[in-house]
Amino acid sequence: MTAPPAAVPPLPEPEQRGRTTIADRAVERVAAAAAAEVDLATGSARRVLGVPVSAADLPRVTARVHGDEATVEVDLAVAWPAPVRQVARQVRARVVEQLTGLLGLRDVRVDVRVGALVPERAPEQRRVV
Repeated sequence: MTAPPAAVPPLPEPEQRGRTTIADRAVERVAAAAAAEVDLATGSARRVLGVPVSAADLPRVTARVHGDEATVEVDLAVAWPAPVRQVARQVRARVVEQLTGLLGLRDVRVDVRVGALVPERAPEQRRVV
């Protein structure tokens, strides 16, 4: 004979359960990864006096979060000769999709700044030795 299941007490009202806060830095990392997923979008190499001092990797992102709203600025490079505005639209859409889907943000504004055009990388070829 089994005992009847214990009754589960009801949850308190949402405002009494606590609050979830998403840090600006978390939004920046998700946005940078999302922007990098777009073909022909990449990070810009950091430069000092016009000389590259680091390799290009992820786009640079800054974010400000207020509750479930975020303002995001993405600074990236686009591979030449890609259509810059089209790539920027794709980046914006991908960032919004990831921030709303993964982090639950409801209102996301994404400003995209294309700071450089870089030569398109040739596809990597495997060599058999």
